[in-house]
Amino acid sequence: MASITCVVLEVDDPDAAGATALKPAAKSLWGYGGVVQAPDGTIWTVASSSKKDTGPATRHIDEMVLQLGVADVAASKRFYADRGFAVGRSFGRRYVEFDTSQVRLSLHKRRALAKVAGVAPDGTGSHRLAVAGDAGSFTDPDGFAWEPA
Repeated sequence: MASITCVVLEVDDPDAAGATALKPAAKSLWGYGGVVQAPDGTIWTVASSSKKDTGPATRHIDEMVLQLGVADVAASKRFYADRGFAVGRSFGRRYVEFDTSQVRLSLHKRRALAKVAGVAPDGTGSHRLAVAGDAGSFTDPDGFAWEPA
């Protein structure tokens, strides 16, 4: 099973760190969350699976998911499966989630993920994202670069 290693920068106040709120935090079908854009253009969707306030805020993270918007979910699914990523859940050509260890990897149709994030699906940003894992060095069909951990 391939895995992903991730380093997360923890920021208490996204505005003070230069981030821009694209969607303010609000209740949704899946929980409570919002979307921010970092100064480098990276878009972060942050969410809680809980819809209710169950106590004081903590810095505990239950799960982290790297969501990539791709042109062709089925083709990208085959690409990653050929590199040792085991499919956990798959919903045809719409969505796939891989069983990775520390950080889950999910692929979505670019247009659908852009809608969730509140940005244009055409994408004017770069692919400066580099993902570290144990699957070796490669660049996927959508231009995302992977590096050895």
